[in-house]
Amino acid sequence: MALLLRIVGDLYDASVRAGELTESTEKPFLPWHLEKADALARIATEVRHLSRLPDSGDIYWFTVL
Repeated sequence: MALLLRIVGDLYDASVRAGELTESTEKPFLPWHLEKADALARIATEVRHLSRLPDSGDIYWFTVL
């Protein structure tokens, strides 16, 4: 978990943001409008609910803003 959050934190520092894919053709991706600490906390909480490390897309996707 610590490594996952460190990697995601480094991605946030590089202007990468987590978000969710949608079925909309106009807005196929909705980034989370969260501060870094809040996004990391959300990811940590959701990973704990999975009881395992997530696979790609289980909780979030990434985009560069």
